[in-house]
Amino acid sequence: MSIEQSGHPAEPQPERRDLTGYTPKARAWRAFFETSAIISDRMEKRLHATTGLKLTDYNLLLLLSEAPGQQLRMGELAEKMVFSPSRLSYQVKSLTSRGLIERCADPQDKRGMTARLTDEGRSVFATASKLHAQHIKQLFHPALDNTEAEELKRICDQILQTVASAEADPC
Repeated sequence: MSIEQSGHPAEPQPERRDLTGYTPKARAWRAFFETSAIISDRMEKRLHATTGLKLTDYNLLLLLSEAPGQQLRMGELAEKMVFSPSRLSYQVKSLTSRGLIERCADPQDKRGMTARLTDEGRSVFATASKLHAQHIKQLFHPALDNTEAEELKRICDQILQTVASAEADPC
């Protein structure tokens, strides 16, 4: 209600504190962080409601679907998922109990284990990937033209290179 409508001055609004910062890079980080969290949340809710999969489940099934023989060594899968071995073990156990993947001895190294997509996993992934593609087309594609998409890809690649460099030289 404005001053004209109530006859009283408006209450002063507390100043919003932005602890991230106000530089262009700080604001870009905040926008990137919040946007990626929101889009991941919306996509996961839709995916889970329809298929029962979380985004991490989907990502694991995607990696196995793309792998030769639709299987990967556990260590390689953990690296690609950016998971600790214990977190991957939990994820694999969950998907194994649902019949979507199976763990088996690595054919090249009997000491190692692999995760392999099952027929049921292929079927669930096929359904989920169609739905996931629809979500991407609805939530992401309209926001960018092709030039902006190429620029965003370039920026993400540059960020990944910066992360790799920082990990190689932590000081």
